[in-house]
Amino acid sequence: MQHPRAARGVSWARRDDYRSTAFTTPRTESSMHGETVIAASPERVYAHLVDVSRWPDWLPGVRRAHAPNGIRLGAAFEIEMYGIRLEAVVPEYELNTRFGWIGSSPNMSIYQAWDLVPFPPGTQVVARKVERELTTVVVGNSRVEELYYAHQDALLRLKEVAEAGGPSA
Repeated sequence: MQHPRAARGVSWARRDDYRSTAFTTPRTESSMHGETVIAASPERVYAHLVDVSRWPDWLPGVRRAHAPNGIRLGAAFEIEMYGIRLEAVVPEYELNTRFGWIGSSPNMSIYQAWDLVPFPPGTQVVARKVERELTTVVVGNSRVEELYYAHQDALLRLKEVAEAGGPSA
């Protein structure tokens, strides 16, 4: 599936969905992958990724994010995404290279990771996301595509904020 704004510098690799029969309530898992080149240094891009309190400014679906002890390997933080409060942890933290987090609630879990590679004129960003959710409870069947486009839009918005500089630069 091609994102409507893909021509703006984000390539889309895949989206895989399947319904699991291992649960009594229907669950869906989505695996997403996207890439872009951002005209900013890996340090600048990484600064935006780990500035959790500013995620609502650019990360679609995020209304609030709070990391009381800062972001580092093993750090715990809270995030409100799509109206669901998630408890999150940082299992991947390689300065200016890789950042990943896992968030969960009784109805939803998300794994999201970004790899940053120096690439002229700046940084190649590879983003991966896996979501498991009770689609009818969390977002409703009519909004499942919104989750798919949110991942693509996250890359576009990260590109915009990192290239503009901003407070995390």
